[in-house]
Amino acid sequence: MAKDPSKTEKATPRRRQKAREEGQVAKSQDIPISASLIVMFLIFLAYIPFAYSNLIKFYRYVFSNPDYLIPSVNSSLVIFSVKTLSFLLFPIFLAFLLVGIISNIAQFGFLFTLKALKPKLDRLNPISGLMRLFSLKTLFELFRNVLKLIVATAISYFILKFLFNDILRLIDLTVYQQIYTMIKYTMVLILAFALLSIPIAVIDFIYRKFEYEENIKMTKQEVKEERKMYEGNPQIKAAIRRKQRELSMLRMMAEVAKADVVITNPEHYAVALKYEKGKMQAPKVVAKGVDNIAQRIKEIARENDVPIYEDPPVARALYKSCEIGDYIPENLYVAVAKILARVYKEKGVKL
Repeated sequence: MAKDPSKTEKATPRRRQKAREEGQVAKSQDIPISASLIVMFLIFLAYIPFAYSNLIKFYRYVFSNPDYLIPSVNSSLVIFSVKTLSFLLFPIFLAFLLVGIISNIAQFGFLFTLKALKPKLDRLNPISGLMRLFSLKTLFELFRNVLKLIVATAISYFILKFLFNDILRLIDLTVYQQIYTMIKYTMVLILAFALLSIPIAVIDFIYRKFEYEENIKMTKQEVKEERKMYEGNPQIKAAIRRKQRELSMLRMMAEVAKADVVITNPEHYAVALKYEKGKMQAPKVVAKGVDNIAQRIKEIARENDVPIYEDPPVARALYKSCEIGDYIPENLYVAVAKILARVYKEKGVKL
């Protein structure tokens, strides 16, 4: 459970990333154990015949060669033995190493951090150490481990009891048969523990995931502070947006004074156009607005002697189809050209 009752909010992505960087992840130690038992059974199932034949060859070679009994050549026996056993054991160790790595990566992805190894001074405090020793979490871990030990012991007891009569008959078998029988019983035990470990690992991982989510929960104040830190104070952001709109409005109104014509509704819409022959592919919208902004555009146009032309359909079409800085669409070329022709005619400018 969450250590602080006030931590009721789910962790944010940034909180999760920070916990991950510190080595805090949802991890079950039973999953690698379960995976190792399963892989051990599969490896032994396929590898034992190969290893058995090689060991037989090794022992026959050693005991059939009397030179190894000479003290001066005993070192060569040791070297030969190490090479042979290394050749047989290396694939097994490599498989277990890969299983351990893959089973952990499957739980929380690839993670490399040294922060988890950093010494923490609070762990040296004997009082806090005693509190951790007798905490509910420690007692739960103790209970869980004792329960697993009891279950494993019970399974071993019943399996060995079931096989007891066969074990007693081992003395009547040859050495090879005894070895084969012991390997078979060992495989049965490994398979039993592997099958038992699967539900234990699944339950433990679910619990670890739940415990991890509870431990990284945040208070409402922490969520607010993080949002302010990374996204900015909402009031400041609102003020910035308001200031940006004001500056954008000032720039737009400044462009009205340079426009060639303002086309209006006449009351609700106003769109200012500018056209430079040879430089622009079509007239460009430099300002637009409705209601109060439209009235302001017309005021600035009058102050700067920019012609105002009333054409409600064209004004509405320009306002809806164009953004500031856009060239007018082709379907409005003819209508706008007629307006500009009239404006330039009144100014005495040749289009």
